[in-house]
Amino acid sequence: MARYSTKVSQGCRLSPFDPGNAPPLLISAEMVWQEAGPLMLSFGLVPQRQAQIDGLERWTMGSPRGARKDQLWQHTCFEAFLGLPGSDAYWELNVSPDGDWNLYRFNGYRSGGEPEPSACAPTLVLKQQTQALRCRIELDCSGFWPASVVPEIGLTMVLEEADGNLSYWALSHPGDQADFHDRRSFLVP
Repeated sequence: MARYSTKVSQGCRLSPFDPGNAPPLLISAEMVWQEAGPLMLSFGLVPQRQAQIDGLERWTMGSPRGARKDQLWQHTCFEAFLGLPGSDAYWELNVSPDGDWNLYRFNGYRSGGEPEPSACAPTLVLKQQTQALRCRIELDCSGFWPASVVPEIGLTMVLEEADGNLSYWALSHPGDQADFHDRRSFLVP
C-alpha cells in the first residue's frame, strides 16, 4: 500500500501583546506544512475601522527581492517559529515587507540564534486588497528540517506604525512580556 504525504493546515487570529498600544487591525495568520513541499505562510491585515492604517500603503507590492539581514524584528516583520517536537531546538524565520529575511537556528530557549547555513531565501508576495493587505511567504525547509516531522509552530508579527510605535502580535502571550520564543504559545501537532 502506498504511503501518502502528510499535510497540515492551520489558520488563526493573532492578538497584540498590549491592545492599548496596537493599531485597530485584525491580523490573521495561516500555515500549510507539507512533507513534500515548502512551508507556506499567509498573513492578512484588515483595519477594524474604515480609515487606512498608516504605513500599509508604503510597503512594496508584488514580489520583493530582499537580502539576508539581521535584526528585522526592529521594524515590521512577519515571523514563524518552527519547534522540533521532542527537542529544545527551534528555528525563527523573519521576513520584512521589502523581502529582507533571515532564518535562525536555536538549540534551546534563546540559545544559539545563529543563521541557518542551509536556508534558502523565502518567496514573498504582497497584495493590496481593498483596505487590506495579504502577505504570502513560501520557505523551502528541505535543507534543515526532517521531511516527515510536523513542526510545533509559532506564528507572529511585529508591526511598526508610521510614528515608529511597535506592536507585537502572536497566537497567544503566555508571559509577562511579549516573547515570541516562548514555546507555550506554539501550536502543537
